[in-house]
Amino acid sequence: MLFSWLDRWRNYRFEDEWVVEAPVEKVWDSIVNVEDWPIWWQGLEFSYSADKLPLGMQGKRYTTGWKSPLRYRLEINAVIRESSSHALIIADIHGDIEGVCTCRIQESRTGTRSCFSLAVRTNTTWMSLFSPFLKGCFTRNHNRIMAKGMHGFSLHLARMAAAA
Repeated sequence: MLFSWLDRWRNYRFEDEWVVEAPVEKVWDSIVNVEDWPIWWQGLEFSYSADKLPLGMQGKRYTTGWKSPLRYRLEINAVIRESSSHALIIADIHGDIEGVCTCRIQESRTGTRSCFSLAVRTNTTWMSLFSPFLKGCFTRNHNRIMAKGMHGFSLHLARMAAAA
């Protein structure tokens, strides 16, 4: 009974949308270039892939390390399950959190739209035990990190366009 109650609190679902004024190709190239994410994404300490993305992306892996505004760190390992060039990436994630991350990219009237869906659960003891009390904090923290990512991504794409 206690474990099922605690398990319920460990699950999170996040939906985020980034809309930028850039061609789909530039957005795609920047999203799959995981090694450059720390350049523009505040809060991301490192990101690397032993496998070069994007050709034949299924099965390829990358690792990210995050430092939250609340001063805790997360390390996440991702394995790409499915991809469709310039449109879709689905990755299984493991590490301090585990679950599935989906990114859909499409053109819209206001620019290129990237929709991120994250269905995860905590995988570290301390986060799992404190989730019933800190779920709101963890959620706000995720929202802050994604907002910083969106801001940095927009600036990154603008700098690339200006340099071209």
